[in-house]
Amino acid sequence: MIERIVLDNGVRIVSERMEGTRSVATGIFIKAGSRTEKQEEHGISHFIEHMMFKGTSKRSAKEIAVYFDRLGGNINAFTSKDQTCYYVKTLDEHAEDAFDVLADMFLDSTFAEEEIEKEKRVVIEEIKMYEDTPDDLVHELLAFAAYGEDVMAQPILGTEESVRRIDRQMIESYLKEAYSPDQIVISVAGHVTDELLAHIKERFSAMEDTETTRLVKEPVLKSGIVRKEKETEQVHLCYNFRGLKSADERLPALALLNNAFGATMSSRLFQTIREERGLAYSVYSYYTTFDDHGTYTIYVGTSPETLPEVEQLLAQEIERLLAEGLTQEEIEGGIEQLKGSLILSNEGSSSHMNRNARNELHLERHPSLEEVIAEVERITPEVIEELIREVFAEAPAKSYVMPAEEE
Repeated sequence: MIERIVLDNGVRIVSERMEGTRSVATGIFIKAGSRTEKQEEHGISHFIEHMMFKGTSKRSAKEIAVYFDRLGGNINAFTSKDQTCYYVKTLDEHAEDAFDVLADMFLDSTFAEEEIEKEKRVVIEEIKMYEDTPDDLVHELLAFAAYGEDVMAQPILGTEESVRRIDRQMIESYLKEAYSPDQIVISVAGHVTDELLAHIKERFSAMEDTETTRLVKEPVLKSGIVRKEKETEQVHLCYNFRGLKSADERLPALALLNNAFGATMSSRLFQTIREERGLAYSVYSYYTTFDDHGTYTIYVGTSPETLPEVEQLLAQEIERLLAEGLTQEEIEGGIEQLKGSLILSNEGSSSHMNRNARNELHLERHPSLEEVIAEVERITPEVIEELIREVFAEAPAKSYVMPAEEE
């Protein structure tokens, strides 16, 4: 059962006690990411994520690293378009102390000037690494093709130019506005004790309510095309279609459609493009949800000479899907597949911690695993047909990373 606590300042704490578990996973989630950034701040959400590990008034960066290494625990963070997370997983006997270090990083990082300048160089190297990886780069380019001038098009890491602009004043201003208490969810799962919950409440009750929240606007999806030539052997291509919002009740049906069409080894795209024709090693599809919209993406990596055939096959498979839908066998098998993956992916404390935080941030409700499975079992061919027409109704945005043409 999920226990939900709302502190006076607006911070939400969601906890789930799991019997027979010796681990505790705790995450601090903030509903702020690259889409909450202003034009001059691109990359600051991700940069702050880095800086949280660079020392507090009590602990140096090395002391933080040594502490978790010796503990055998796992501490990490991530930044996405719409959220940032700092999390830790340890044995239950260390959970309170580990959270104390995590809270110290979150509430009392010093953001020393010399560390800011040093970390800029690190992040710029990370940007270069992504630019040197064509199957990552093609997804970044797809954002520009799909979102145009909207902030959603901007890379989460920012650019070299935008990262160089970041200073301590910008960081402090962003934290005050985007990291407001009402945008924070602390999720804890595993062998959760009353003492740990009391400690979490004590540490975060001290946060002052800034009464400022950065608003985001719904983007208008476009059907743009972006191409980039690069020193690469393959052509990497992505298509982007319209998906579903986080709270859409048809998400289980979209998951089933995705599995049948491109996300699994038995899917139509994998079987047609890789197994039957041998035109690609990597071919897959996936969907992404946001509070106000969603996207559906297809990726293929193929040789330049086979690109026309691959794109023809993609068009044919989409046309067949629109004309015929999924078979009864695909729907029935997809329901069983989804039920199995839901159960298997829900066994660890980290999975529970992430799911509960996501539900609180984007749904503000906590359906049980049994309720989600029941939703899967209620998927009908009619809902699948409706989704197919909705997702593939418009021409997709497209991005390509390809070898330079020989002169």
